[in-house]
Amino acid sequence: MDPLSAWWRVASPWPDLPGFYTGGVRADRVGDPADAGINDLVGGLISSVRGQSYLAWHDYQIAAELHARLVGDSERPDDLLLKDGFADCAARVSLSLCVGQGEAEKLLHRALALRDRLPQVAERLKIGRITDEAVRKIVARTDLVDGQPCAADVDRDIVAELDLHDGAWSMHRLQAMCDRIVFRHDPDAVREARRRAKDARRFWTRPTADGMAQVSATMTAENALIAKAAVKALATATCEQDPRTLDQRRSDATFTLLTGNVFECLCGREDCDAIIPEPGTAPASTVVIHVVADEGTVTGAKQNAGFIAGQGVISDEQVRDLVARPDAVIRPIVPKGTPMNPDGTYTLPATQPANPYRPSTALDTFVRVRDGYSVIPGDPTSAFDADLDHVEEFDHEHPGAGGQTTDLNLNAKGRFGHLLKTFGDWVDEQFRDPMTGRLRQEFITPEGLIIPGDPENLEQLLPGLRRIRFKVPGALRDARSAGASRAPQGSETPPTRSQSRVAAKHARRQQERERNRRRREEEGE
Repeated sequence: MDPLSAWWRVASPWPDLPGFYTGGVRADRVGDPADAGINDLVGGLISSVRGQSYLAWHDYQIAAELHARLVGDSERPDDLLLKDGFADCAARVSLSLCVGQGEAEKLLHRALALRDRLPQVAERLKIGRITDEAVRKIVARTDLVDGQPCAADVDRDIVAELDLHDGAWSMHRLQAMCDRIVFRHDPDAVREARRRAKDARRFWTRPTADGMAQVSATMTAENALIAKAAVKALATATCEQDPRTLDQRRSDATFTLLTGNVFECLCGREDCDAIIPEPGTAPASTVVIHVVADEGTVTGAKQNAGFIAGQGVISDEQVRDLVARPDAVIRPIVPKGTPMNPDGTYTLPATQPANPYRPSTALDTFVRVRDGYSVIPGDPTSAFDADLDHVEEFDHEHPGAGGQTTDLNLNAKGRFGHLLKTFGDWVDEQFRDPMTGRLRQEFITPEGLIIPGDPENLEQLLPGLRRIRFKVPGALRDARSAGASRAPQGSETPPTRSQSRVAAKHARRQQERERNRRRREEEGE
């Protein structure tokens, strides 16, 4: 008999973790600036995540081996016993780690999925290219191909995408990547899963602590967005003196819309100027749901996936369901009648006629469609709710000198990320990767640490986007080529006070970008 308590007293199997997992930063000496600068500390966090990934892989290997020894090939898919071999195996994990039986079974399921369906993904977890959170997302999004002939191809294609990126993945972009790959290999399974999910929509409540309860419902993504907008509109109908927080008003608004009761402003003032709709009626509001798809999918000529802004990849069937709604409005990025160029591309105006700073309607829509989400890593803000930002700053005094309004110099940023750059010392770059042709971003911290952006955008889902070009007005193009009124490229001389503070900041950022461009060119040699 081996008492479990003995294992808690055994020395750590990792008494001296290598620098690959710690970044060379010693936790007992991080207070010494000589031992660890700002970039060293950030690098130490990144290395720690790699170590956690390795330990997660280690756990999955052990869990899979437990299953092999205790269950092996004796498990039958038609076994209806509550206590079967799988449950018995999971019980050991449950009791030893003090987690629920359900959580232990999920760990075993992920371990088997990595072993049997996603062995190459498992290797990327081992070397720290992805996190355990990413693995959970990949396993869940590829469940449809379990046992299918295309499973190995899905594993291969996902890993090919993972290997294109040296940084962390945002979970919403990782999910979009997995969904488009699965749809490409097995669209029928995706469509059937969507039908089953739609049939299984439901409503339920769950009691929580302190006399409260949680109300939940599952519904189609478009209905959820409409419901969210209705709740938001009613919650913001109160005056500014209402003492409730926005979340509290949203909760009360949800109850009002469900029951038809009265929603009131609680400011208590006789001269309250709030306009509250009548009970049982939703507030007057326009709900816009952005659905992106290629023309062939909309007409039914093709069976490609689409995308709902803020939600993710959807099937071609769901695209056509949305198009068939009586309130649907279809707006192509390329207007009807636009002539095709000899190479099969289309050229559209980049800016508004009277303002070279403002993007044209076509360019504004194109950038939001292309980015899908905010380009700031980890920010799930939909590109349609984000700010469009000039990557290289626009020079309002000399429009031909600063960063111009083009598709390659615009991207979508969540409001906080936009403000961080505008009022801080952060620098970002956007460029075409010469090796893959993909649009990439890099973010440079005030200390000079270069952080790669997400590699996934909607160009991979909608390759027709690459056939659209944008034309900069001729006068601006000529001024830019002449290098009017801008800091010399590669100059390390700080700007003099003859420049404004804004101009000086722009010049410094331009120098930073030039250094990074030279670095990328040298790395590509």
